[in-house]
Amino acid sequence: MEFMTENEYISQYFAMLEAECKARVLSQPAPADGKSYCAPKLDHWMGCWNYTEAGTRATEPCPPIPGFDYLQNATFDCRENGTWYVNPATGREYADYSACFNFENAIKEMDKDVIHIYVTIALFCLSFVMISISLVIFFKFRQLRCDRITIHKNLFISYLLTDLFYLVYLSVIHFAEDVVLHNPDWCQFLHVITQYAIVCNFAWMFCEGLYLHTVMMSAFTSGKSVIIACLIIGWGVPVPLTIIYGAVRASLKDNIIACWSSESSFLWIMYAPVVLSMAINVVFVVNIMRLLITKLRQIPEVAQTRKAVRATAILIPLLGLQFLIFIKRPEDKDSTLSTIYQYVLAIFVPLQGAFVSIMYCFCNGEVLSLLKRKWNQHNAMLPGKRKRAQSTSATQYTIVDPMSQVQTSVT
Repeated sequence: MEFMTENEYISQYFAMLEAECKARVLSQPAPADGKSYCAPKLDHWMGCWNYTEAGTRATEPCPPIPGFDYLQNATFDCRENGTWYVNPATGREYADYSACFNFENAIKEMDKDVIHIYVTIALFCLSFVMISISLVIFFKFRQLRCDRITIHKNLFISYLLTDLFYLVYLSVIHFAEDVVLHNPDWCQFLHVITQYAIVCNFAWMFCEGLYLHTVMMSAFTSGKSVIIACLIIGWGVPVPLTIIYGAVRASLKDNIIACWSSESSFLWIMYAPVVLSMAINVVFVVNIMRLLITKLRQIPEVAQTRKAVRATAILIPLLGLQFLIFIKRPEDKDSTLSTIYQYVLAIFVPLQGAFVSIMYCFCNGEVLSLLKRKWNQHNAMLPGKRKRAQSTSATQYTIVDPMSQVQTSVT
C-alpha cells in the first residue's frame, strides 16, 4: 500500500478547493441588478471570493492550512470603482489574512520543538566564523597557493555562501511573520539561491574527491585541467538544476506559499545529482583506500590497516559522506526517532564547515608551520626583542675572527 507524501496530499487538497471554487463561484454569471461588482477571484491562499458589491468588504473563513486559524475570517475590500484592493507596496491585489495567521501555531506545526532551530542558527554562525578565518589564511599566504589549496578555497567559499544564505532563510522563515504571510518574490528567490548554494557545496565536495582520486590514480594528469573541470562542476552545473527547480516549483500553486518553506518532492531535481555525487565519492574513497593499502604492504598488517582506516576517516567529512545517513527522514514526525533525527541533523549539517576547517586548516601541519614561522618573525621584529637580538649579535662579533664577521653579516 502506498501512502501520499505531505506535498502530494496538499496538491490534491488545493486541486479540490480550486475545483470547488470554479463550480460554486467562478463559473456563475454576474448579478443582473445593475450594480457594480468586483469580479470573483481565487487567490494564492485558495481563498474563493464571490462577486462583491463595490464599496463593501467581503469575508471568507480562513483556509485550513498549516499556521492558519480556520475559526477566523479573511477579508477583501472591493473598491468603489469595482476593483479589488491593491497593496501599494507590491502593486498586487491584496486580501487581508492577518486575522487567520497564527505564527505560534505555524512554528509548532512546522517544528514542534523549536529549540533545534536555535541550535542550528548558533552552529551555523560558529561555522561561518571558522570558515571565514580559514579563507583569510588561505588567501593571505603565498606559500599556500597550489592546486590542492585552490580546491579547498572553493569548497570553503561554498560553505561560506551556504552558511550565509541558510542563516538568512532560517531567520526569515521562523522569525519574520509578515514575510511568510505575504510571501514576497524576494523570499522565494532567497529559497532558490539557498538551494543553489547547498548544491554548490556538495558539488565541491565531489570535486575534492575527484581531484584527490585523479592525482593518486594518474600522476601525469594536468592539474590545471582538473581545476578547470572542478570550476565548471562546482559553480556551473548547479545553475541549470536551480533554474529548472525554480521554474517547475513556481508553476505550481501549492508550492508557492510561505516562501516555499514546505517540503516538496521537486527538491529531488537538485538533490538527485547530489546523492549521485556522494555515491561516486564512495567509489573514490574505496579506490583511494585500496591504493593506500597497496603502498603500505611492507608495514605489518595491523599498522597498515590502522593507517589506511585513519586516512579514509579523514576523508569522510571532506567528501560529505556522512550525509548519506540523512537522505531519508523518518515517516512519523511525532516519533522519538524523528526527534533524534532533527537534533542530529541540526548539529551535523551546520557544523560540517567547522569540522572541515579544523581538519584541513587549523590542524593542517603545513598551515600550522607557516603560522608559527610568521609568529616568530613578528615577535623578532618587536622593538624590545630586536634590540636584545642586536645586542647579542654585537657580543658574538667581538669573540670571533674578522672572517667570521664578514660571513655572518653576509648571511
